[in-house]
Amino acid sequence: MKKDSLGVSVYKAKPVFADKRGQIFDFIEELVSHVGMISFKKGAVRGNHYHKKSVQYTYVISGKIAITLSDIHGKNVQHYTVRPGSVTVIPARIVHTYEALTNAVILDLTTKTRKLDGYEKDTVRMNLS
Repeated sequence: MKKDSLGVSVYKAKPVFADKRGQIFDFIEELVSHVGMISFKKGAVRGNHYHKKSVQYTYVISGKIAITLSDIHGKNVQHYTVRPGSVTVIPARIVHTYEALTNAVILDLTTKTRKLDGYEKDTVRMNLS
């Protein structure tokens, strides 16, 4: 899996196995504490934060989303446009912002739980947009 200068991976999911019954895709090989689904209306902006310890995985189910990433100092800015089947792996301490270019739906998976304020305690708000 190729990583950019921030350590972020963005790639199109490819099956690890396929036969007449369908396909199998492998996405994550580590423990995940939260799985959520997020919907976006066209033009919606989400994120504008980083996580102190959590790794965030995003799988695009539908739509088109612009992702802006940077280090915690707002330097080394990277831009991606992701579509259905795209996987994004965002390490801890990478600022990320999502802007929906169309209505969109993503799966959001993180290595820290959202329970007991786990999400809020691990999240630092910033503004990249």
